[in-house]
Amino acid sequence: MKVKYLKLKNWLLVSVMGALGFTSCHSQKKLAEPKVEEEPAPVEERERDRGEMRLMYGVPTMNFMIRGQVKDAEGRPVRDIRVNMLERNMEASADGIEGDPEMVQQWLDGTEVRTDDEGRFEIQNSGTPQEEVRLMFRDVDGHENGDYQNQLIGLSVKPENVSGAEGWNRGTFSKEVEIELEKK
Repeated sequence: MKVKYLKLKNWLLVSVMGALGFTSCHSQKKLAEPKVEEEPAPVEERERDRGEMRLMYGVPTMNFMIRGQVKDAEGRPVRDIRVNMLERNMEASADGIEGDPEMVQQWLDGTEVRTDDEGRFEIQNSGTPQEEVRLMFRDVDGHENGDYQNQLIGLSVKPENVSGAEGWNRGTFSKEVEIELEKK
């Protein structure tokens, strides 16, 4: 008897929560009275003036497009430098990233780009919007092209560097940088 009671209780709770969840997805709240105009309004205005509030579910995203060139102190391009864009909550210094070494290495290997013969690199990434984007530059090829110190830099995400924001898409952050690495 107790099992039947619990099953009935769970079924009722799930039904009520399901009904409430689905009914809350649509709002009947009136925002404004429709405007009376002589000329037809643009489609966006007519949609807005119908008096219904649009609700969106999801996670804001932003695209990142970062291009740059890595040079040495004399202004010569440096090739084969690993460049990684760090995730928002990663604790890092120029010498490395904190966390499980195996997981960190997998992440670094999976997200790296390398500078070409002219020292140029390009990062294309999508993720949650950030106030600052951090880039890690690491010299991992040994003495082949010189020994350079690792470097960690932060780029402020400013409105003038963001385009195409609409809804949950917070746009594309584009930035061109020039990095000077110091010799070890």
